[in-house]
Amino acid sequence: MVTVSTLRRSTSAALAGLVVAAGLTVAGAAPAEAAPVRACKASVSVKQPRQYTTTVVNVSAVGRGAKVTTRAKYRTTTNAKSTTATTRGTAAVRYPIAGATPGRTVWVDVVATASGTTWKCSTSFTPRHK
Repeated sequence: MVTVSTLRRSTSAALAGLVVAAGLTVAGAAPAEAAPVRACKASVSVKQPRQYTTTVVNVSAVGRGAKVTTRAKYRTTTNAKSTTATTRGTAAVRYPIAGATPGRTVWVDVVATASGTTWKCSTSFTPRHK
């Protein structure tokens, strides 16, 4: 048998579920607006660098003075580096190859932020024997 209190509880639970699903808070405040995400451009100076040499990750099409962070994902580790973009919206980050696994692609993710805008792009390189 359905009672009035059971009906109130299920109505309240359903309403709470809708509020959560809509991303609203109970106080009625609007959710924070996400920063716009734009595409940038990334490339490497040497696509297949030899072990114990260096390749440079070149980043462009980001905002002037943006904080640029690169994350190179090797087989067993991730190497993160940060720099600041020039007034032209470019940056260059040096990556020493050291003894990276030959033949295994290293993906480099790039994220740049400035003035509430975020840029994202990626590139890769594949180390080879020295």
